[in-house]
Amino acid sequence: MPVVSYKGISRSEVRMDGVSLTTKAAVIGPDEGWGENAMRVFRIAPGGNTPSHQHDWEHVNHVISGKGTLTIGDETFELSEKDFAFVPPNTMHQFRNPNDEDFEFICIVPKRGA
Repeated sequence: MPVVSYKGISRSEVRMDGVSLTTKAAVIGPDEGWGENAMRVFRIAPGGNTPSHQHDWEHVNHVISGKGTLTIGDETFELSEKDFAFVPPNTMHQFRNPNDEDFEFICIVPKRGA
């Protein structure tokens, strides 16, 4: 399993309906030998968000830095550095950053969700 330097990850802007001020870096997945899953790092700038959406795979999340919110179904949760979250499959969800610093988190999904 390779080691990936945080300083060296390549980020790209997430471009899809409902997304604002969000970047993504594909860190470890099938290309690195993790055949069934993918680890990505998302960064949401102040005032940004992911889309409100659902799909048939789960997410496992770990907050690296900053603070934000995660809405799962009808509940909204506050997240901050070192917190963990699980988003079940087929459930509406959205990450938001209403704060004045970047909100950054790891998101692990099955490879079909990468």
